[in-house]
Amino acid sequence: MSTTPLRMSITGVGHWHAPRHVDSFAAAGATITTVHDDEPDVAKGWADRLDCRVAPGLDELIDEDVDLVLAMPRHRDGPAVVARLIERGLPFVVEKPVATRAEYLWPHVVATEASGQFAAVPFINRYSTFWEHLRRMQADGLLTPPCVARFRIVNGPPSRYVDDGVAWVLDPEIGGGGALRNLGPHTVDAFLSLAEGQVSVAGAVLSDRQYGLDVEEHAIAVLRDDAGLTGVVEVGYSGPHHDGTDHEWALVGPGSSIRELHSSVGVTTQDGQADFVSPPVMQRYRIFAEDVVERLRTHRPAPVTLRDAWRALEVVDRIYDAAHQAPPRSLHAAEGEIP
Repeated sequence: MSTTPLRMSITGVGHWHAPRHVDSFAAAGATITTVHDDEPDVAKGWADRLDCRVAPGLDELIDEDVDLVLAMPRHRDGPAVVARLIERGLPFVVEKPVATRAEYLWPHVVATEASGQFAAVPFINRYSTFWEHLRRMQADGLLTPPCVARFRIVNGPPSRYVDDGVAWVLDPEIGGGGALRNLGPHTVDAFLSLAEGQVSVAGAVLSDRQYGLDVEEHAIAVLRDDAGLTGVVEVGYSGPHHDGTDHEWALVGPGSSIRELHSSVGVTTQDGQADFVSPPVMQRYRIFAEDVVERLRTHRPAPVTLRDAWRALEVVDRIYDAAHQAPPRSLHAAEGEIP
């Protein structure tokens, strides 16, 4: 594999992240040979654009001799797609959240770990320089102990999914939820990267106040670990701009803090503040793709595994459970109701 171009196929090429992944893996040296999607016209459009073949079904796609499969399934279909890739023994990257509940993903975590199969998940925010600066601060004795963390991703309105031809994301039966199911794994994974021991959900709120959808447009949860670290995770489809995002990663400790806003990381201590550049989102996809390709060529394990995805999804499930135990008026509160 190290002396020839990496051959790659894509299933679920109609996914809204397809342009990012295609650009990133092509830049990393992959050649896309075959594409597939449940919408044949979408697959044909991508095949024409990439000058590659269309596979009529998933079985035909995975029967091909490739070095990597990129799978971007509808959330409900994720476990079945992953099961076929595991059965075939192909290295793969699968888009989060992979499943509509953690329990549906768990058997595949066990299977990939037993076989040693390469299975990666693009938690691209792990490639932020936030983590590099955080480790440096901790090595200098700062942020000890870490006290309060905030991880927020609030993207544009849900209409962008309709515009992108993936309205299924807003169907709770297919998507498994709303912003929390779709974006929550990123923020929860960030908290889990800091957490010690078990993580509990102290409270959670879901809201569909802005658009009145069948799924939540905004979610906020408070998490705690065994060491006492508190984390606030927030996700939403409530931003005003189609392509905009409100992204914050932050951690506070005694006499110091670190905060990433979009592609800038600020480190604050009692001596002042220093600002550093962090890769923008598109560049993080490229770094992830480069990492995956290099690991495949050097026979190293995946950078982010199915177990990592399962851990985040399991906490997301418990956030939903906590929110649904709240008083019913947390969604569609009656106007004029006296608390």
